[in-house]
Amino acid sequence: MFGKWKTSEDLHIGRNERGAVPASTASRGALLCFRSVCCRNGATLLRPTGFTLIEVLVVIAIIGILVALLLPAVQAAREAARKIECKNHLKQTGMAVHLHHDTHKHLPTNGWGWQWVGDARRGFGQAQPGGWCFNVLPSLEQESARELATGGTSTAELLQTSVDVFYCPSRRAARNYPLPMAMPAIHNTAPVMEAARTDYAICGGDAIINTPSGPPSTNPSDLQSYAWPPWQNATGVGYVLTKIRLADITDGTSVTALVGEKYLSRLHYGDGASLGDDQPAYLGDDADNRRWTDEPPKKDAKPDDIQHFGSAHSGGCHFVLCDGSVRLLSYRIDATVFKNFGNRHDGNPIDVGD
Repeated sequence: MFGKWKTSEDLHIGRNERGAVPASTASRGALLCFRSVCCRNGATLLRPTGFTLIEVLVVIAIIGILVALLLPAVQAAREAARKIECKNHLKQTGMAVHLHHDTHKHLPTNGWGWQWVGDARRGFGQAQPGGWCFNVLPSLEQESARELATGGTSTAELLQTSVDVFYCPSRRAARNYPLPMAMPAIHNTAPVMEAARTDYAICGGDAIINTPSGPPSTNPSDLQSYAWPPWQNATGVGYVLTKIRLADITDGTSVTALVGEKYLSRLHYGDGASLGDDQPAYLGDDADNRRWTDEPPKKDAKPDDIQHFGSAHSGGCHFVLCDGSVRLLSYRIDATVFKNFGNRHDGNPIDVGD
C-alpha cells in the first residue's frame, strides 16, 4: 500500500455495486491516514502521512538534550534560594542573640554539659543547664516552647519541637531526627526516640576545651563539688557557664565569630549517628551546638568531624558575627585569620571581607 501512489480511481475499485466500501476494506483503511494531492490530469493522489520511527527518535533525543542542559540550571537556582534562606536563618539568630543581650546584659550561656537540657525554671544565667539554642527561644518568639521545659514528659515535648531557624535547608528539613539509644540518659527529661537538631553552633574560641557531661544533679552540694571545666579559658563567646558581654569582645564585634554552620558528615544528615549531631538542639554545651576555629571550615564530606565549622554549600560557610552581620567565609580562608576570628580578645587584627 505504501510502495506506490494511489489515485482516487484506484481506490474506487474497492467499492461494491452500490459504491460503498466493503467492511473489510474500510477496517483496513481506518489504520491509514492520507493526504490528497491534485495532479495535472485531474486525478487526485492520496499520500500516506505521519512520523517515521527515525523522526520520533530524533525528537526524543533533542528533548533529552534540552532536559540535560536545563536540569543543572534548575538545581543551581534552587541551591541559590536555599543558600539565601540559610543566610536569613543566621541573620535571625544574630538578632535573637542581641535581643537576649539587651534583656539579660550578656550573650546566651551554653549551659552545663551534654547530660542536661534546658530548664525554664532556672533562668538565663549560670544556673541554667540548657545551651544557647534553648536560651534564645523567647527572642525567636518561641517562649511557649521554652516554657515546656519543666522536667519529665513536658521537657520531652520541647525536645521534639523543631524550629526552622536552627536548620540549614541545603542540608536537611526542619524536623526531628533519631537519637542513639546507646547514649547515657539526660538527667532532666523523660527519654525520647527522636528530637530536634541544630545545624548551627556557637563559637567556643580558637582552642579546643574538653566538653563535660555536667554535674550529677541540681543539689547545691553537687553543683559546688563538681569539677567544672576552665570555662574562663574559652576565648570565644559561648561555652560552659559563660556570660560574655559585648563589651568583653575587645577585638571588635565586626570581626569576631558568634554563630556559624557546623560541619556534619554527609553520611549522617538523617541518622543521628555523628557524635556532633546525636543530641537535642536544647542540650547544654556539647559538640552538637558549639565548635572551634583552630581549623578553617570545610565543605561537608564523608569523614566525620565534631569539633569544627563547615557547610553543605559550595564556596564557603556562613557565620553571623557579633555585630549581627552575616558573612560567607571561603573554605580557603587563611588558617591564622580564621583562628583569630574565633578569639574575642587576642588583639590580632584580621579582615574577613565584606
